[in-house]
Amino acid sequence: KPVYENCSVLDVSGKLLFRAGRKKLDWYLSRNLAREINETTIQLTFQNKGVGRSEEPFYLQDMRNACVVCSSTENLTMHHVVPYQYRQYMAEEIKSHSSFDLLPVCTGCHDRYERHANELKRHLAECFEAPFAGIGWIDRPDVGKAGKAAAALLSKNPRIPRARLDDLGEVVWRVAVDRVALFSDETRRWIETCRDAADVCANETLLHELCAMEVRVAGPDFRSHGEMVVGTVLRGQRLPQ
Repeated sequence: KPVYENCSVLDVSGKLLFRAGRKKLDWYLSRNLAREINETTIQLTFQNKGVGRSEEPFYLQDMRNACVVCSSTENLTMHHVVPYQYRQYMAEEIKSHSSFDLLPVCTGCHDRYERHANELKRHLAECFEAPFAGIGWIDRPDVGKAGKAAAALLSKNPRIPRARLDDLGEVVWRVAVDRVALFSDETRRWIETCRDAADVCANETLLHELCAMEVRVAGPDFRSHGEMVVGTVLRGQRLPQ
């Protein structure tokens, strides 16, 4: 399937409004909002309010289904020029409904791009003091320890001594009580009825939920690498060389 299907949507007068994929054409046709001119063209049956892309030549041209790097027409994928981790923090008029940022790239060129992009991201992280992992993480070592204990209990390994099972149960019990808000509503209600570790550990749903909990979570002051980089640029700092 080509990355650009280069279909046309015309207004009631026959003027080209915008280009689209076949899926968009089928959407209009299925709702009786357009009539089919040919396999790649439809004409709206209602008077549209706006002008669409009719005054923007870039969006009206036939897009070439070829890699913008090597011109290959095989194994194409659509690639964002500006990675999403930065783009999401840009102004709405920049990031919304714009095809300028999307380009066809073959898988080979894309893999080579990724290697260079990762080097640039590390450079940005250093220049803008914006760690790639972000800042403002909260570590929850007790949750991690309890998750491992829950996994051991779920394994039902017969070689684990009874005393060790009791210790694991106590670890789970303490976190279940201290961190009850982290569990699902149903599990929280179960915890409230428990009298000891044995009661808590009898609930395998609770143990599975505990295993799935993240040991490190974003805190209220968390800022991602992308947010810090874009914020610094928007405040007027020059891009690093």
